[in-house]
Amino acid sequence: MSKTLEKGINILTLFTEEKPSWRLDELAIETDIPKPTLHRFLKTFTDLGVLKRPYVQSGGQLILSDHYLLGNKLIELGAIAANSIEIRSLAIPYMKMLQQKFDLAVQLVVLDETDGLYIEKIESLKPVLLYTRVGRRAPLYAGACSRILLSFQSEEKIGEVLQKPRKKYASGTPHTDEEISELIDFGKKNGYAYSVSELEEGTVSIAVPIFNSDRRVEYSISIAGIESLLPQEKINTFLEGLWETAALISTELGYSMPYPYGV
Repeated sequence: MSKTLEKGINILTLFTEEKPSWRLDELAIETDIPKPTLHRFLKTFTDLGVLKRPYVQSGGQLILSDHYLLGNKLIELGAIAANSIEIRSLAIPYMKMLQQKFDLAVQLVVLDETDGLYIEKIESLKPVLLYTRVGRRAPLYAGACSRILLSFQSEEKIGEVLQKPRKKYASGTPHTDEEISELIDFGKKNGYAYSVSELEEGTVSIAVPIFNSDRRVEYSISIAGIESLLPQEKINTFLEGLWETAALISTELGYSMPYPYGV
């Protein structure tokens, strides 16, 4: 780990329930970091919203306190982490049922900026080499489980993804704006994405959206395997199970409308 990053993290870990606020001089004594260096850390953290300095009353005026507190950015990040943990615990039983039904790998992906992040995976009893693993990312334009997320995002988000440089992962990776736009439109209209050799050669994935209580799509669930195990002529059979599973998870997340596809 970078020494600078390590120092920064060590500073943040000093903020606890027992001592939620620190002054510069206190931190300098506790960390043994020179005050000028420490001040740069604190300014950066404050600018990013990781730390904050509250206003206090002094002489009839509001001035910035010399105490630092944890900022709202950490609350935001903590909420994202908590939500990811929540959906994993909710989704795993349904993912296991889906894996047992089809004996294929089942994956849970969360939207993260312009990527899809794999946060859970149930392996097939006959595992094959796939691109996916927990903690790995895929761009939103490539792979069924990422692209189905993009199908339900704003035009602004789609434009942001299309403006970024693109990588050819395998022979089937979509590359042009026109191709990606067509696939995005297909996903929203039909409620699923289907990919062949987009992230790993010879592999196939089918993904469907999961809706949350705000009727937004931040998660997807997918099955994946080699081409011979997911032939396109059997896609309706797979979709029935995927949509049913996604509907159940969506309901667990507070989605109160009927699932809009196939169920």
